[in-house]
Amino acid sequence: MDKFQILAEMQASRAEFDALLAQLSEEQMRDVTLDGGRSVKDVLSHIAVWERRCVGWIEATIRGETPERPEPGVTWEQMDDLNERDFLRTRDDTLQEARDDYRRSYQQLLSLVKSMPEEDFGESHRFSWWEGQPISM
Repeated sequence: MDKFQILAEMQASRAEFDALLAQLSEEQMRDVTLDGGRSVKDVLSHIAVWERRCVGWIEATIRGETPERPEPGVTWEQMDDLNERDFLRTRDDTLQEARDDYRRSYQQLLSLVKSMPEEDFGESHRFSWWEGQPISM
């Protein structure tokens, strides 16, 4: 995928998800109704945390560093523990705080992707941590 396709997919996917969210009342977004005792508000926080992680990985790569993924001192095998830690950190956020963070993290990621040179999207080895694959959605 080229940069234009990546951006188009990012924006279309987010618009589709936001349209689903728009159908929910604030009460529905706060109610714990999802597996694992989570609410839609908690899912928004989860998305924001992972978007910021992705931003960090890309920024580190741009600086010539290899990011430690998913984050320093944590392995992919510890993902459930990492997600639980993130949940515990954000669970007391208000719905408005979760929404704001969700919007900010997306704008940060979108802006970063927009600022990247086109060649970053076709080079399968530009991001070594992407395991030889080009950036795609």
